[in-house]
Amino acid sequence: MIPKVPPPFAIFKHLAFGLGLALVAGEGCGGKAPREGVAARVPSRDPSPSTKAYPLYGVVREVEAESGVVTIYHRAIPGFMGAMTMPFDVKDRGVLEEIRPGDEVAGSLRVVYERGVVKEYDLVDLRVTLPAPPPKLSLDLSGGTAQLRPAPRALEVGETVPDFAMTTQDGKTLKLSDLRGKVVALTFIYTRCPLPDFCPLMDRKFAELADRIGAVSGRAEDVRLLSVSFDPEHDTPEVLRKHAENLGAMPPLWRFAVASHGELGKVAAPLGLTYGPAAGEIIHNLSTAVIDPQGRLVRLDVGASSRTWKSADILKVIYSRIPRSGR
Repeated sequence: MIPKVPPPFAIFKHLAFGLGLALVAGEGCGGKAPREGVAARVPSRDPSPSTKAYPLYGVVREVEAESGVVTIYHRAIPGFMGAMTMPFDVKDRGVLEEIRPGDEVAGSLRVVYERGVVKEYDLVDLRVTLPAPPPKLSLDLSGGTAQLRPAPRALEVGETVPDFAMTTQDGKTLKLSDLRGKVVALTFIYTRCPLPDFCPLMDRKFAELADRIGAVSGRAEDVRLLSVSFDPEHDTPEVLRKHAENLGAMPPLWRFAVASHGELGKVAAPLGLTYGPAAGEIIHNLSTAVIDPQGRLVRLDVGASSRTWKSADILKVIYSRIPRSGR
């Protein structure tokens, strides 16, 4: 079995290959640097071309079937090059139909030398030694019937949160991008949620955030709290306005809004939200995100963690992302 390897890093094909070859050319720490344009050399100076095959083991990172390219993070190849991520052209396109990202693979790197210089290389006999684990499945209720689908990938911290449009409690259209320049704490609810430790809990938590932010002079200018409903069939702007009044939510600091299912589809999966209709209610999980003034994800709490976060922790994250001019 091939050992686990670290995540891939971006690298251009020829640069990667050239750097790897330089490392095994004996030009390491304290050695002489290779002359420009000179690839790895072998001891032989025989002018006739020679071919040598090196065993290659690695993990597939990307498959581009149309272009016939597979990107592999491969282990070090003794006597030739170090471990790295690099793309390989695969002449046998049928092989690419058999592999997918995450597969552990083995093959033979066939290298052609001429006068001790690498002239070309070719990856052949590529095969899967250990298939990638199957994708995680999640319950999708959005179509009205329960279906198991591959779990969508949630955003990583630092990635930009997709823009989407919603209608506020005042009946106005608001896009998430309209809040650029502010730190945004966003959660998802629906007003008729019957479970006290779900949407009503998020309402209580956001009410506490609003109270603590509002108690600091000028702080509310830099922060926006946004509670977005995923129940457009019921949560009209009027319903949201009354709900906000009952909670003491005062815009612009804390707004309630509702988005269509189409708009929610742009942001639900990236923020880990799943929801779907059931008899008399909506089955859903919880998702709370903190977004910086540039629209990038700073913190994401999904599921159980969204029920247990403390206001002090969220406020610490929020305040750390307020531009210095507003502190």
